[in-house]
Amino acid sequence: EEEGKAVTGALNFDPTPDAQTLYKAMKGLGTDEQAIIDVLTKRSNMQRQQIAKSFKAQFGKDLIESLKSELSGNFERLMVALMYSPFNYDAKELHDAMKGVGTSEDVIIEILASRTKAQIKEIIKAYKEEYGSDLEEDIKSETSGYFEQILVCLLQ
Repeated sequence: EEEGKAVTGALNFDPTPDAQTLYKAMKGLGTDEQAIIDVLTKRSNMQRQQIAKSFKAQFGKDLIESLKSELSGNFERLMVALMYSPFNYDAKELHDAMKGVGTSEDVIIEILASRTKAQIKEIIKAYKEEYGSDLEEDIKSETSGYFEQILVCLLQ
């Protein structure tokens, strides 16, 4: 099995009905969690991106924001995580690890130590596009000493 190809997605894919299913699952009182699971876990990442675009076009709402407002806890985190491309998700996790008081070093280590140089380049690009700042500069401002030096080396 190829890396990153765990979910093969639907054949003859059309995002329109999936977007409608998700909208209905979150409309009104209560949420149909099973419908959300059925759609999002049976589609590839690229198909989920198309569903999000279709959702926005049909209903004028951001799918990630809708999921955040309807779901909670770890279930919310997981469903929202499924909506990001892998590089954008890593960029988001790195950003979240450095914002606020303190830094979640474990998250930074896990991402930067386990990605290839090519993947790290894509993460740096996604970070810049999403947050308008330089990942290396942000890491330098949040870390120090040998730890900072090693992280900077991993980014290059």
